[in-house]
Amino acid sequence: MPKLTYRQIEAFRAVMISGTTRGAADILYVSQPAVSRLLTDFEETIGVKMFERHRRRLVPTPEARFFYEEVERAFVSLEKLSRAAEELREFHLGSLRIASMPAVSLEFLPALTDQFCRLHPGVSVTLQVRSTQQVADLVASQHFDLGVISGIELNDPSIEASVLADSRLVCVLPSGHRLADQKDIRPRDLEGEIFVSLGSEQSIRHKIDSVFEHENVSRQLMIETQLGFGACAFVLAGSGVSLVDPITAWHYQRLGLIVKRFEPRIPYRYSLILPKQRGQSGLTKSFLELLNSSLIKLEKETGGLFERQ
Repeated sequence: MPKLTYRQIEAFRAVMISGTTRGAADILYVSQPAVSRLLTDFEETIGVKMFERHRRRLVPTPEARFFYEEVERAFVSLEKLSRAAEELREFHLGSLRIASMPAVSLEFLPALTDQFCRLHPGVSVTLQVRSTQQVADLVASQHFDLGVISGIELNDPSIEASVLADSRLVCVLPSGHRLADQKDIRPRDLEGEIFVSLGSEQSIRHKIDSVFEHENVSRQLMIETQLGFGACAFVLAGSGVSLVDPITAWHYQRLGLIVKRFEPRIPYRYSLILPKQRGQSGLTKSFLELLNSSLIKLEKETGGLFERQ
């Protein structure tokens, strides 16, 4: 048995709507004989009489009315799919799932995500804040479209990593600190200061400690916290000084914290990770363009305290 063609069904639907082959021809932008031929082929293919001919009009049979209801349901679904395709083309439909370490999730990424949502209304966004290793696991599982982490070494073949910024740690001081007018801070300047340390299980903690040990500088290691914004909160409250990543410091600088360049340079890398076995969606590419622009802007706003290279 020959199969119905989409064009035959279109002709049937157009006749049902207009009541005549001439009207159907106008709807489909074809000739009247072409509609008549399609309609004849349609009835022969399904083997059921669909219309009674009364003068110049075609009167649908009960079978035609039943079949038309099914056709309309199908066309409504097609129209929905067409609208969905258009929304996808315009980036107004879909979702973006981001996993990130805390350092960039306090203000930087939420502000960037807000900008993204205004550019792409209708797109749903998830921002999951986790430790760097947990972010890597989420992206490796392909449950998330991208991740932002500190620059640790990753040996997972399912993850593609790239450098967002090769920056450096900065020194944060409370308002009114004796070193507030000093351009750069060196280990010797912090002799005897109460120092807010990051967690001992973090590799960056050991890099910081080794710099002070090399200079034989003694600090009062009385406070320890896991996260950079926790250290900044302690310093803002006047509980000591610390070294943290520049994006976290940038947020607290606007709350009153004093941020200074620290020498010697202690590197701090921000990295982007993506699922390796999956191509980037249009939404992901759009977000990454915004991310790159925001990092360029941040470098200017911080006067070079945040470095991209």
